[in-house]
Amino acid sequence: MTPVVIRALRVVLVALGLAALAAQVLLVVVPLTQLTRPVDGLDVVFMVAPVLALLCLELGLVALWVLLTRVEWEVIFDESADRWVWVIAASGLLAALLVAGMAALVGELDDAPGLILVGGGIGLLGVAFALLMTVMLGLLRTATGLRRELEAVV
Repeated sequence: MTPVVIRALRVVLVALGLAALAAQVLLVVVPLTQLTRPVDGLDVVFMVAPVLALLCLELGLVALWVLLTRVEWEVIFDESADRWVWVIAASGLLAALLVAGMAALVGELDDAPGLILVGGGIGLLGVAFALLMTVMLGLLRTATGLRRELEAVV
């Protein structure tokens, strides 16, 4: 991978991380400043769940940064890279399930069956993403084994 592509990817990762951090702050501060009644349990759920979903996104971005650094240093084909792929898969799945749960909750409260379906679709996309990352992990393990065999031959 060329240094230009690596720098561009890092710029994108930083921008996404800063946007997620700003969204987390806004998702807590704005509702608290606009509430005219005492905060109840449902308000806490509506503030905490999106913040947790964005935290999962940020965790995935950190894992991507680590894997990108490993690519830059040409040490990606190692068993220690596996855990970072698992972090990406798990954080993506958890974020999708949090968003799906929130969509289902809002859809139920507002009597919006379409939103419940959208939440189910988001949950399925999260499962598909986690399965795709599992396949990618299998490919990484295969490539790691092949590289080790090639090094033994050479």
